[in-house]
Amino acid sequence: MATAHLEALAHLAEMGTPPDDGAAVLDVSAGLRESLERLELETLPFVAGGGSEIQFVFGPYGRGKTHFLKAVSEWVRQRGFVTAYVDCMDGQSPFMSLTETYRAIAARMTPPETHDFFRTTGVAQVVEAQFTDRNPAGQRALITHLKDDKALSPDFRNLVLAYCTEGVIDESDEYLADTLKALLAHIPTYRVTLGTLYRKYPHLPRPLGKLGRRNAAVWLRSLLSLPRALGYRGLLVLFDETETVLLRSRRRRQQAHLAHIRTFVDHMATGAFRGCAIYYAVTEEFIDIADRNLGALSQRIERVQVPDMDDCRNPRAIWVGIDELTRPGPQDPRFFEELAERIVGIGRNSGLDRSDATRITELQQRRARRYAEDINEGRVRDFVKETATLVLRNVNDAGTHET
Repeated sequence: MATAHLEALAHLAEMGTPPDDGAAVLDVSAGLRESLERLELETLPFVAGGGSEIQFVFGPYGRGKTHFLKAVSEWVRQRGFVTAYVDCMDGQSPFMSLTETYRAIAARMTPPETHDFFRTTGVAQVVEAQFTDRNPAGQRALITHLKDDKALSPDFRNLVLAYCTEGVIDESDEYLADTLKALLAHIPTYRVTLGTLYRKYPHLPRPLGKLGRRNAAVWLRSLLSLPRALGYRGLLVLFDETETVLLRSRRRRQQAHLAHIRTFVDHMATGAFRGCAIYYAVTEEFIDIADRNLGALSQRIERVQVPDMDDCRNPRAIWVGIDELTRPGPQDPRFFEELAERIVGIGRNSGLDRSDATRITELQQRRARRYAEDINEGRVRDFVKETATLVLRNVNDAGTHET
């Protein structure tokens, strides 16, 4: 455990951000307690009951949107939800077509903490994790539950059932298992002809599905509803840097991109997705692009203005600022005071002496006001680097002296 904390400290000192995986992201989540508690008390029970929710979180570059998404992802993963973090900076745009959207989410779906052995990502891993350690009776009960679920389209459901029986329960035919897995993940380089598959394996259920342009919307709905159908509490999808590809695209491609995002908004509004929440992290440029190119989207997520209110915070809004979700925020010295305490806490778990911990905490708390008054957008990351470096140096010095 101490090694993991040391690695987290080293990452914080070098990058100013926590490692991508693990609870370290929550260890340094200053100002997010209120939002995470609201998520647990309001959103998660609603999603677990079959509801759906969508939210666009906006803010300038470097303000902490990515950290917020990863903190939310870790928080819900620890509470039994499947997550799918989609970084739109990966060199692809998951919204240029619904088949691309499906593929991006399917590739990044991750089982929750209760199945920590299966932290590898992918929709197949999400399916497999629910069958692991179940006795045959439990596996049969889960298959029956899948067959009866009306949220899944028949061809998608049959593909999942075929993979459950042939790829998870009965592992005797590796080729068939790999083929069904490729169909489920929609791997474009894996060429599969269903007619040939049926001739070789006539016992497969019919209709057996294959993703295409005509059924992409229905399959996307089925994919997002699948975790709850499998017995998980639900699914949380997090899209980061959503507007990045938009800024480099021509108007027609922007309109197509925005129209597919609108599909998500509309399906959420009509309850087509069951047991799913979607978060988008964007800059304010996103709403400007939507205003220019697809009014049907901007009208759906337009900010509601209440000019007579003293406090216009609305953290439950569809279009919400990252500062509304962070209390206290970086303009408040208390944000940096809490951040210093959290980083020093990681140091304590790594062997930092109590007296050194007190000294570093007091030093950084005195510097908190200066950082809060700084207008530099990267000030939070700079503060993290500075504090983590101090802590790591003292931890290493203590280890040297002990040696």
